[in-house]
Amino acid sequence: MKSLTSEQDRVLSFIIEHKEQTGVPPTVREISFALGYKSINNARQHLRLIEQKGYIRLARGKARGIDLLIDTGKENGHNELEVPLIGAVAAGAPITAEENVEGHVTLDRTLFRGKDLFTLRIEGDSMKEIGVLDGDIVVVRQQTSAQNGEVVVAIIDGDATLKRYIQKSDHVILRAENPEYRDIVIPADRRVYVVGKLVGVIRKY
Repeated sequence: MKSLTSEQDRVLSFIIEHKEQTGVPPTVREISFALGYKSINNARQHLRLIEQKGYIRLARGKARGIDLLIDTGKENGHNELEVPLIGAVAAGAPITAEENVEGHVTLDRTLFRGKDLFTLRIEGDSMKEIGVLDGDIVVVRQQTSAQNGEVVVAIIDGDATLKRYIQKSDHVILRAENPEYRDIVIPADRRVYVVGKLVGVIRKY
């Protein structure tokens, strides 16, 4: 099953939440209104792509024709997902290798799905402009590549850092979301080790 984009994940989460609260899936218009789309065609496009990735089945001609093809965990009471919390990163080891894991975090399956998730505790305010603050725990989906503009976790000199990934013709920029921080510029002769993409934030009050 292919991974969802962050926006597709938001649409699917709303569908699951609506069905759990009302007993029926939402209409396309309800999705569009709830998620702030200017046109219901935006919602339709996301639904088609989510269907192509195998998470739902769309019944054409029905107002509430969205069938979930995934187990949300509600039926059997197992609505929690335990994922690793990454601490110091051991050189050369996979991000979720035992030597990198300092603990585990329990997530809500209705909000976060998939077997390739891990969490990372944020230190500092370099990403505060997108709402990621010091002490937050970010939820990350494992992947080894990134599209231009995605917020990713990358390994630099043995440290894991959360930054926006910007691909240039002869270098890569890892950009903070705080004007007080300088860009990290990675020249073509150095490899950027992308290990995951940001999919959520958990704030501990």
